[in-house]
Amino acid sequence: MANPFRKAAWIWRQSLAQNDEFCDFLTVFEAEGEGAYTLSIAADSNYTVWINGELAAFGQYADYPHYKVYDKVDVTAFVRKGENRLAVTAWYIGIDSSTYRRGEAGLIYELADGQGNVLAASGAQTLSRLSPEYVSGVGRLISPQLGPTYHVDLRGRDGFQAEGDAGFAPSRAVTDISTDFHLRPNEKLILRDRLPAAVCRTGAFTYPFEWDVSLGTHAYNPAAAMQSALVTSRVQGFLPRLTGEDDAFVSELSVTEQEKSCHGVYIIVDLGAETAGFLDFDIEVPNDCRMDVGFGEHLIDGVCRTAVRGFSTDVELVAGRNQYLHTFRRFGCRYVQLFIHAPSAKVRYAGIRPTLYPLVHKDFRCGNLLRETIYRTCQNTLQHCLHEHYEDCPWREQALYTLDSRNQMLCGYYAFGETRAPRAALELIAHGQRKDGLLMLCYPAGADAPIPAFSCMYFVQMEEYIRYTGDTSLAVTYYDLLESILATFESRMTDEGVLENFYGPGPDGRIEYWNFYEWSDTMNGHFNETVRRLESPLNAFYSLALGAMEKICAAIGKTERASELSARRDALNAAIAAKFYNPETRMFETIEGEGGRYTVLTQALCLLCGAAKDVDTEMILQALATNGGRVGELDVVPNTLSMNAFRFDALLAVDCEKYSPVILDEIDRDYLYMLQNGATAFWETIQGAADFGGAGSLCHGWSALPVYYYEILLGDEKNVTR
Repeated sequence: MANPFRKAAWIWRQSLAQNDEFCDFLTVFEAEGEGAYTLSIAADSNYTVWINGELAAFGQYADYPHYKVYDKVDVTAFVRKGENRLAVTAWYIGIDSSTYRRGEAGLIYELADGQGNVLAASGAQTLSRLSPEYVSGVGRLISPQLGPTYHVDLRGRDGFQAEGDAGFAPSRAVTDISTDFHLRPNEKLILRDRLPAAVCRTGAFTYPFEWDVSLGTHAYNPAAAMQSALVTSRVQGFLPRLTGEDDAFVSELSVTEQEKSCHGVYIIVDLGAETAGFLDFDIEVPNDCRMDVGFGEHLIDGVCRTAVRGFSTDVELVAGRNQYLHTFRRFGCRYVQLFIHAPSAKVRYAGIRPTLYPLVHKDFRCGNLLRETIYRTCQNTLQHCLHEHYEDCPWREQALYTLDSRNQMLCGYYAFGETRAPRAALELIAHGQRKDGLLMLCYPAGADAPIPAFSCMYFVQMEEYIRYTGDTSLAVTYYDLLESILATFESRMTDEGVLENFYGPGPDGRIEYWNFYEWSDTMNGHFNETVRRLESPLNAFYSLALGAMEKICAAIGKTERASELSARRDALNAAIAAKFYNPETRMFETIEGEGGRYTVLTQALCLLCGAAKDVDTEMILQALATNGGRVGELDVVPNTLSMNAFRFDALLAVDCEKYSPVILDEIDRDYLYMLQNGATAFWETIQGAADFGGAGSLCHGWSALPVYYYEILLGDEKNVTR
């Protein structure tokens, strides 16, 4: 695509950018005040725009250094006749993660009127500065997948969005950023009103001596400090709600005489349900002080489990009233906690402004209250796991995976009728091919641990996109990509007709392959694999990819290639059965020569892909119907929530009438369990928050599968749209 910017150039402040840097930019322009006004803008890495002091736009689309995406935003409501002030704060992350690939720091923007006249454009004349409202250069990570948090210093706030130009100087042009731009392919996010926040705990706190606030921002770790704090607790009996309205409840905090040696006061609020959005607060303090902010999906020992990753930020407050809305880094949470290093505070509001992708929720009706509740909770799960792209979870990672997003897309076709988000995600994934032909683990990402099986799921996603939308254009555009991925797998083919695993150094000399299938015993693989193995799940995933590619080729008129793929799949399935099926146990082994542990997922994949066509499936079907446990003389490892799609589909392919009640009853049981334990979104695994060392996600997009199975098994004659 050509460069849509006619007068604008990529810019940054004069000094060389450091990682985790916030910069302010300022342009004054004249306007007639009538007609339409449009702002085109892009940044590495993120931006927020104010026009005449009002928030006008935020949120860079996730892209790559070689694939830059720009927004085109209608800003008519903010432009007035005469002089106007366009102010931008840009955040350059600069640290590779699972959600960001490092590029060069830069901002580009252009504001035009309805006749196409450019009224303001970024260039060397644009004023810029290091933002005094943020502490730049810290680089403290929330998680390795999500990337850094931010650090606010309200002592440096000067209201430049509305007036003044202190500390500004001309910018410099940045010449080594791509100008091959692409317009955002899906919807912009919507900033919703404040959520009422119920005050559930207040009190005083003391940090252990090792977390002395005098350490300074770079050495101090608020996530660890808050989780290890000694707290006194005044649990609220009636859960008063903070709304931020002038005549509403204000929580007044103060240390008691017995608590005067404490470090300060704290408050924890409950937003009532899982949400994702921007930190927002309105707080009055008697003196300049530090405030540590934590967020989480659950409370243990009276506080959020902030230190299981780094779920925190920190703010320097000024004496008096502090009102602040952050518009760069979303928090996914239910609880927000503020640890204020002052003897007292008045809290008018503390919570989250939900930041959501616009979706139309289907009102699912089936005459069963439990199933209708499960369906709505699945929609909430899906809603909070979709922003610029699909996310595995809004709390811990916010990363786009093929396997996770396959479940989300499939359910979303029914739950929302949404097609732009799937197309955009499939295109974003297409730009993440590695030198070895595999797809990266996440998109866009600078940190990578490729899971080969996940590359196979891209074919399933693409075929289902065609099936549910009728749009074959993506498959045509990326046909060569699909073929190159297949060729990568074919290069691993052994003389026995099955694939060997991916192991050893990759194209850059790093040992990085991860032969992962799911989070269960024997199936989670090894990071940085160095050992050659023959594994049936990888072969079954590849068989599913061949089947999906066959259908894709048929849809785009490549019938001869479709026939070739059908024959190739049949040969692979026969080889899988010959190599991995054990006629004594009547099950498929996961790894050649390691038949001691059998897993449900392995049986489901081999049955679903067609490898079990000519073998005795009695024990396999029993294992799938019960999701493992004791099957004959074997203890079979169950599959997790995310992999139920393969198991359920395999059962339905064998006998839909027989296994539909089994599937529905299991969904009712497992999802009722989560609801009974307080779920407002569905969990990463059935272990909930306790999994992954206390970092189990309580909102995970891949667990919304009941939407799909309710739709196909219960019918849709009673469904309406709201």
